[in-house]
Amino acid sequence: MSTSVTIQATKVTFPNQLTSMAGSLFAPPNMDKTKKYPALAVAHPFGGVKEQTAGIYARKMAEKGYVTLAFDASHQGESGGYPRDTENPAERMENIRCAIDYLTTLPIVDEDRVGLLGVCAGGSYVMAVAPTEMRAKAIASVSLWDLRVTAREGWPAPQYDRTSVLVEIGKQRTAEARGLTVPRHRSARAAP
Repeated sequence: MSTSVTIQATKVTFPNQLTSMAGSLFAPPNMDKTKKYPALAVAHPFGGVKEQTAGIYARKMAEKGYVTLAFDASHQGESGGYPRDTENPAERMENIRCAIDYLTTLPIVDEDRVGLLGVCAGGSYVMAVAPTEMRAKAIASVSLWDLRVTAREGWPAPQYDRTSVLVEIGKQRTAEARGLTVPRHRSARAAP
């Protein structure tokens, strides 16, 4: 494939139940619309958006002949979902399945050659989807952050006391359930 042609992103949307997902679709240069191409859904890192690393990898893979879709996770970037900036592993995994759903609707995609690529936390999510998503024929990650280890053992930080943090989270949830507003940067103890 020639890479002398600039790969342009096409803004797309696709559904995830009641949430509208925003994506950037990249096609190979000099694409023949009568042919079908392998495709990749590209999942971004924790706190990322499609225009960052996922978009860079998606563009590079399009240069190699893939149809690629970088997308914002639910609650993030241009995708819908409230509260904003939420990192929900179950939803992130469903986002990936919905990205595959979307790719399989495109006439230029060979549905028997769909793969997943995840960057950092996105790599953890594509690996979690892989055992039960039989439409994904290849799975890869770049700089994988194993979220399962983090969830099980806690964030590796000096003086980190996981039990105390979980107690504080419980207090914050209780305060919010009682109608108190708790700013993100303050603990539940500081709630009015």
